Amino acid sequence: MNLITKLAFSSALALGVFSCAKPGCTDPIATNYSDSAKKNDGSCTYQTKLILWQNLTNATSWAQYNVTILKYYIDGVYLGSSSATEYFTGQPSCAQDGQAYKVIDLGKNTSSSVHIEIKDQDDIVWYDDYMTVTNAECNYYQFN
Repeated sequence: MNLITKLAFSSALALGVFSCAKPGCTDPIATNYSDSAKKNDGSCTYQTKLILWQNLTNATSWAQYNVTILKYYIDGVYLGSSSATEYFTGQPSCAQDGQAYKVIDLGKNTSSSVHIEIKDQDDIVWYDDYMTVTNAECNYYQFN
C-alpha cells in the first residue's frame, strides 16, 4: 500500500469510528437527557415534583377538630408544616409549592409509589395514603 492509499484508508477508518452513534440518554423528559446522544444506552434517570394541597372546604373543616397545624411527610421524611387554615382556590401550578412539596428521584423508573402522611400539631395522623407518581412535571395530592 502506498502512502496516499494508507492515508485514505486511515481517514475512512477514523470517520467510521468517530461517526458512530454516541450513546447516552435520548429521552427528552429525563433529567440527564443529552441532545448529542444518538443511541439510548439505558442511562436515563427521572424526577418528579409531588405537591400536597387542600381547598377552602377542607381548610375550614379543621376547626371542629381543634387542628391548627398540619405536618407533612413523604416516605417518612418530614417536609414542613402549615397552618391548617391555609388553602388554594384551585390546584396550584407546578411553579407553586402547595402546602408542601417534594422533588422525588425516580432513578431509572418512570413511576414510583410514595407514602404520604399528614399529621396535626399533636402528631395525630389524619392522612396515611399511598400514591403512584410518574415522571410528569408535577403530581398532585389534594387532601380533603
